[in-house]
Amino acid sequence: MSWAATLPAFVVALAVVFGPGLAWGAALGLRRLTLLALAGPFSVTAVVLSAEVAAFAGVRWSLPPVLAVTAVVAGALWILRRQFGHLIHGAPVPAEPPARWRLVFTAWAVAAVPVAAVMFWMFGVPENIAQSHDNIFHLNALRYIAETGNSSSLTLGYLGTREGTFYPAGWHAVVSLVIATAGIPLTAAINVTNLVLITGIWSVGCLFLVSRLTGERWLPLLVAGVLSTAYSSFPYLLLEFGVVYPFMLSIAILPAALGLVIQLVRAGTEVSLTRSGSALLLLGLLPGLLLAHPSSLLGLLALAAPAVLAVTFARIRTSGGRRRLVAVSGAAAFLVLAAVLWMTVRPARSSADNWAQMGDAGGAVSEVLFHGPLGRPVALLVTVLTAVGAAVVLYLRSHRWVIAMYLVAGALFVLGSWQEVPTLRWIVAGAWYNDYFRISAMLAPAGILVASIGGVALAQTLILGLQSLRARRGTPEPAWFLPAASAVLVVIGLAVAPLFAVQRGVNEAAFHYRYTEDSRLLTIDELTLLERLPEHVPADAVIAGNPLTGASLSYAFAGRQSLLPYGTNPATEEARVVFDYLDTMRLNPSVCEAVRSTNTAYVLDFGTASVHGGRAVPFAGLNDLSLAAGFELVDQEGNASLYRIVGCN
Repeated sequence: MSWAATLPAFVVALAVVFGPGLAWGAALGLRRLTLLALAGPFSVTAVVLSAEVAAFAGVRWSLPPVLAVTAVVAGALWILRRQFGHLIHGAPVPAEPPARWRLVFTAWAVAAVPVAAVMFWMFGVPENIAQSHDNIFHLNALRYIAETGNSSSLTLGYLGTREGTFYPAGWHAVVSLVIATAGIPLTAAINVTNLVLITGIWSVGCLFLVSRLTGERWLPLLVAGVLSTAYSSFPYLLLEFGVVYPFMLSIAILPAALGLVIQLVRAGTEVSLTRSGSALLLLGLLPGLLLAHPSSLLGLLALAAPAVLAVTFARIRTSGGRRRLVAVSGAAAFLVLAAVLWMTVRPARSSADNWAQMGDAGGAVSEVLFHGPLGRPVALLVTVLTAVGAAVVLYLRSHRWVIAMYLVAGALFVLGSWQEVPTLRWIVAGAWYNDYFRISAMLAPAGILVASIGGVALAQTLILGLQSLRARRGTPEPAWFLPAASAVLVVIGLAVAPLFAVQRGVNEAAFHYRYTEDSRLLTIDELTLLERLPEHVPADAVIAGNPLTGASLSYAFAGRQSLLPYGTNPATEEARVVFDYLDTMRLNPSVCEAVRSTNTAYVLDFGTASVHGGRAVPFAGLNDLSLAAGFELVDQEGNASLYRIVGCN
């Protein structure tokens, strides 16, 4: 499939990611950048709420439930605005006018086009997959949603192999709509949707976040657009590490959420929305953030804390009586809520065991300073602009909390990397499984504010210097001077932005999106055999195979159920018997009972190469796949083999 052939799918993805949110924002009377920046997060909320409503009502998951929920909520918001519009709009302090559409789209293009170009190159062709462990679950989850018509976050866990459990399904719900509506392979739908999510929600969200501090002026928006492309830890890392697509979506939403908090507490520029209006917008965004990935709610609380506390201390110094009491009470409530959620919204401690012996806190400190997390080289542009921005903020003694915001993210990253203090590490980073790779993604939204201040200061200095030079020469300034100077600075910024750190990150990500003879999750031979499975395996048969070798992707690629469709331990006792004792079926009648109970009829043998590198821990029952042990070879492609279980006939 060519990228040109995915054009209809891009149209569908744009409609899913922006349509519901644009309807809600228009009903509330939002304008221009605010409307565009919140459309994506609102749409995610619309999708996740629709998924739960559809599951509760017993309606098959598809586009109509989303349209219905979108229409009902949009109508309610329109009525709310008609009746109580003064409580949403009309802040008492005059605000700067919103940026014109031309500027908004120009800044969006500066942010989105370079990232889109990199992602197209990184993916290669539309059907390529991220060759990583978590993609086993994500690929099979999309097939599960397509077959069951259920995209509820309350039941997606375990993919039907046992009673469903909670799993944040926001990303899966969005992608599944693109699959069902556009009719393209799920592998291509993933890449198309991720392109829209990153270039849409992330790119515009960064513009919105910076504009909450600086106002919707042309220079800060262009600087924000350039900087949104300059971090190696997001979006590029989360497109290949894990691969943690749900967490990726939540981080993409985070800039818009942070912008709303800044707007709500009045830590930045004045806006036309009232506090109650900003609170309503934040409330509309939170369900999408939560069901994209709950850990990013804690990330939002942590990164927002400096702004909240800075505003509180300012009120204490400048106000008295009731206003001071309100400020202190609000900050105290925020801190209590954050503390309670911090210790409750987290997985079991055992889920972090994989990271117990990993991490280097000392190295993490320098990586925070030079914006090269996870052993990557310095991010030149971001490092310089962050230093300049910090100097400007400290000199002007204004908005110093933007430095604290980045330091909070840096502290989370360092403590999440500190394996020598396991208890403190768990308290601080347990919500992210002590996974400092995930935490590193928050350095981008946390750092873009202070870096933007530095970028604006440098750009203004250069432009004013050129204008002064022309004035000294007595040369009148032509109309094209400012646009031309801005364009040159943008081009230079975009050229410098990917140097070193981003280059390394993108190259590493591209490596994980290629099918080769020894690619980690699926090789070319294994993919070829999976595509032939429908010729040999009945639709109702179940296939056993080691998921860490890619064998469980029979479900995603061929629609043939896998006994273990994710990369952990079997979910039932019968499945455990099959994996532990299958090759003893001729000697042990209880094994055949488990085979019949689970309807397991075939075995996929993809060797011993693990998706993690090295050798996958084998299942004892899949060691001897000989005819004598009860297996018949049905098909083979290179080292990938399909066997029929005949020992229980």
